[in-house]
Amino acid sequence: VAALAATAMLFASLASAYLVRRSFPDWTAPAPAPWPFVLLACGTWASIGIEAACRSEGRPRHRGLINLGAASLFYLGGATTVIVSIASGEGRLAAPHQAFVVLLLGVHVVHAILGGSFSLLSLRASVSDHGLSLVRLVTHSLTALLFAIFFLLFVLR
Repeated sequence: VAALAATAMLFASLASAYLVRRSFPDWTAPAPAPWPFVLLACGTWASIGIEAACRSEGRPRHRGLINLGAASLFYLGGATTVIVSIASGEGRLAAPHQAFVVLLLGVHVVHAILGGSFSLLSLRASVSDHGLSLVRLVTHSLTALLFAIFFLLFVLR
């Protein structure tokens, strides 16, 4: 819980820096792209997977955990691809919005890796209701943070 609170505070500081920076005259609006929706779908898929695992027993629980793992891997692969594409593409990080996309998404990826590692360790120790509750908290927190990043970067104008 303390780590999630620290993550939320880090996001709040980056969000405030983003809101101040976008008021500068060199700020340009991003071109629409499909990748934010793909990453949001992966985050939602992960949350649905952990909910299915928490609300069931036996095979359905196992399938929920497999969906959580698959969604997490697809998210990490997709987010890493987006970061590398922006950082190595035309203009690279010269556009302030692109730099913030890479920064916020990169920080989220690091937290997703740490949260996923914590979740995996919790589940390897025991697939108990307590372990699943911790994984549920981490998964839903990271998914909510991803939705907040999406809102901040692509909805708020």
